[in-house]
Amino acid sequence: MKYIYLLMIIWFGFSLNLFAESIIEVVDEDTKAPVPYVKVTTKCIGANCADTLNIQLTSKNGQVKTKFDFPFDIEVNHIGFETYVARINSKADLQIVLRHKEFVLDEIVTTGQYTPRSAQSSVYQVKTVTAERIVAQGAVNLRDLMTNEMNVRLSQDNILGASMSINGVSGQNVKIMIDGVPVVGRLGGNIDLSQINLNNARRVEIIEGPMSAIYGTDALGGVINIITEDHIEDDIKITGNTLYESVGVYNVDGSLGYKFGKSNVMVSGGRNFFAGYSEVDTSRNKQWKPKEQYFTDWQFNHFFNKHTFRYSGNYYQDHILNRGAPRLPYRETAFDDHFKTLRLTNSLFFRGEVAKNRFIDITGSYSYYERKKNTYFKDLVTLEEIFTSDPADQDTNSFDSWVLRSTYSHDNVISWVSYQTGFDLNMSTASGRRINDNEKTLEDYAAFASIQIRPIDEITIQPALRVIHNSNYEAPLVPSLNIKSDITDFLTVRASYARGFRAPSIQELHFMFVDINHNITGNEALTAETSHSYSFLLNFHTQTNNYAFKLEPGFYYNDIKDLITLGNIENDLWSYVNIGKFQSIGANMTLSYIRTDLNSKIGVSYIGRSHQFDQTIAASPLVFSPELMANVIYNSQLFGITASVFYKYTGEQSGFNVDESGTEYSSYEIEDYHTLDLTFSKDIFDKSVNLTVGAKNLFDVKDIKRSSAGVGGVHSGSETSSPVAWGRTIFTSIRFNF
Repeated sequence: MKYIYLLMIIWFGFSLNLFAESIIEVVDEDTKAPVPYVKVTTKCIGANCADTLNIQLTSKNGQVKTKFDFPFDIEVNHIGFETYVARINSKADLQIVLRHKEFVLDEIVTTGQYTPRSAQSSVYQVKTVTAERIVAQGAVNLRDLMTNEMNVRLSQDNILGASMSINGVSGQNVKIMIDGVPVVGRLGGNIDLSQINLNNARRVEIIEGPMSAIYGTDALGGVINIITEDHIEDDIKITGNTLYESVGVYNVDGSLGYKFGKSNVMVSGGRNFFAGYSEVDTSRNKQWKPKEQYFTDWQFNHFFNKHTFRYSGNYYQDHILNRGAPRLPYRETAFDDHFKTLRLTNSLFFRGEVAKNRFIDITGSYSYYERKKNTYFKDLVTLEEIFTSDPADQDTNSFDSWVLRSTYSHDNVISWVSYQTGFDLNMSTASGRRINDNEKTLEDYAAFASIQIRPIDEITIQPALRVIHNSNYEAPLVPSLNIKSDITDFLTVRASYARGFRAPSIQELHFMFVDINHNITGNEALTAETSHSYSFLLNFHTQTNNYAFKLEPGFYYNDIKDLITLGNIENDLWSYVNIGKFQSIGANMTLSYIRTDLNSKIGVSYIGRSHQFDQTIAASPLVFSPELMANVIYNSQLFGITASVFYKYTGEQSGFNVDESGTEYSSYEIEDYHTLDLTFSKDIFDKSVNLTVGAKNLFDVKDIKRSSAGVGGVHSGSETSSPVAWGRTIFTSIRFNF
C-alpha cells in the first residue's frame, strides 16, 4: 500500500507542475519598468499540448500568465519596441526585456546622388515610395501608384494610355527611369504609365523640379526612378502574386531567385489582363479598351568586395483591342483596330569604390520599342478576320535608343569638399512609314560636373553645370545651384535654382500618329524649350523612442520659354507647336506622423498656371487649383491586420487649346473630383503568404466634365467629358514569398 501512496504523491506533484501557471514579465530595457498592454504570443511545442497558441495582453504590471510547460516559444510585440522572439526553456527566462526601436525617417536614395545616402542628407528633396506602400495601395503599375501622389495630375487617353504632370509641368518634361535607365516609347510626348509595372520594384524615388544639369533633356520637370530588387537573402527565393479586380482585371506574376557565392540570378514574369469597360455596356466598342500585357525581367548580379556588376534585361508587350461598332444595315461586320506594343531593354551596370572615397558608376543600355497598328475587317458571324485593303490602316514604327552614362565621384577631397564628373551619351533612331524619310536619328552628348562645398558642417552648397551637344539644336550651358542648411537638429532648409533645356524628341519632330481618335503630325520647325526654376523647402523633423514627426512646407516657381504643346492645325489635324511662355507657381505642405504601428501623411497643395502666347499679348492671370491628400497605414499588432486608407482631392483645373501659330483659340475647365481607396492585408504562415482585399475609387468617379469656351468668337463653347477611372471596384490579391 505504501507504494501506491508513493505513486499517488509523485503523480500529484507532476500534475501540479504540469498545470502550474508561469508568470511572464515584460520590462523596458532603459527604465527597467514594466510595460503594460503588450501583445504576447506563446506557442506550445511539447507533445501534450491541449492548446498550441495563446495570445494575451500584459496587465498594468507588465505581466501575463501561461500554463504551457517548458520549453515554449514566445513572440512579444509593442509600439516603439523591437519584436522579441525566443524559446523559453526555464523560469530564468521569464523576464522579457524589450529594446526600443529606432525610427528611420528616410530611406537610402541613389537618384542624383554621388553615392547612396539618406534622403535627409541629400541636397535634393527626394520622395520615396516603399514596396510596402505599393502593396498596401494595391498598385500594379506606375499609374496606380501616382494616383495618390500630391503635385501630380493624371490624364487618360484610352488608346495612348495614362500620362501625368508634376508641379504643373507636363509629363513630356518628366524623365522616367528604371534603375537609372530611361524608359523609351513616348506617344503624344508621354510615356504610358500603365505600361510601367511595379511587380519587381523595391522602391520608387521621385525628385520634383528640373534635373536637367544631371539627367539632361526630358528632366526639366522632374525625375521618377524605379529601383528594382537585386538582393536575395536566402539561397533560393520564390515569389508569386495574383490579383483580381471586379471590373475585369486578372493579373498573375511570379519570380525565382538563386544565390550562389557572391552572385545571384533572378527571373520574373507575368500576365496582366483587362477585359475592357463601358459604363453602359451595350456595344462591342468599349470606352476603356481591352488590354493584355505580358512581361518578363531577368538579371545577374555579382558582388565584389567593393564593387557590383549587374546585367539586367526586361521584355514587355501589350495588345490593345479597339472593337468597332457593327456596320449597318445588318450589323454582321465591323472594323477592329489592334495596337501592339513591344519594349525590350538590356543594360549593364558597374559601380563601386575604386579607391578610398572614390567611386565610379557606369551604365550602358540598349532599348528597342515597337508599335504596330493593324485594322481588320471582321465577320461577326464566322469570326473571320482579314487585313483591310487601305495601306494607311496598317503601320509599324520602331525606335532604338543607346545610352552610355558614367560618373566619377570623389568624397572628401579635403574635409569639406567633394565633387562628381560624368558624361551622358544618348542616341535615338526612329524608323517606319510614319517617320519623315522613313528614318531619323537624334544624338545628344553631354558632359557634366558638380561640386559639394561644406563651409561649415551645417551647410552644403552644390553648384552643377552641364555642357550639351545636340545634333539638331544648339544647346545652352545648363547650370544649377542647390543649397542645404541644417539650421538646428530639427530644421532643415533647401533652396535651389536650375536652368532647364529640352530638345524636341524624334516623335515631336518627325512622327505622324493616326488612328480613329488621333491625327497628330510632327513639326520640324519646333524650337527647343528652355526654363528657369526656383524652389524653397523647409523640413521640420523630430523623433522620440515612440514616434517620428515631419512637417514639410515648400514653394516652387517654373518659367518655361517656347513650351511645346499640341496645336489644332485644321479640323481634326493636330501638330506640335511652341507657345511663347508658360509659368507655374505653387505652394504645398505635408505632415507625417510615424509610429511602429502607424504611418500617416496628409498634405495640401495649391498650383497656379499662366501662359503668354507671344510678346504682343499680355500673359494670362495665374489660375490656381488645389489638391488635398491623406494616407494612413495602420498595423494592428494584436490581430496582425494592416488597414490602409488613400484619399486625394483633385481641384478644378483650367487649360487652353492653341492653333498652328501657337495662339489660343479656346480655353477649358476640368471639374474637380475625389478618390478614396481602402485596403486590408494580413500575413499568414509565418509571413510567407499575404492576403489583401480592398475597394478602389469608393466615390465611383468615372468621367469628369470638360467645359470649353471659344476665345474671340473663333470657336463656340462646348461640353465634353474626360475619363478618369472605371468606377468603384473591389479587388483581392494573394502574394507568397518562400
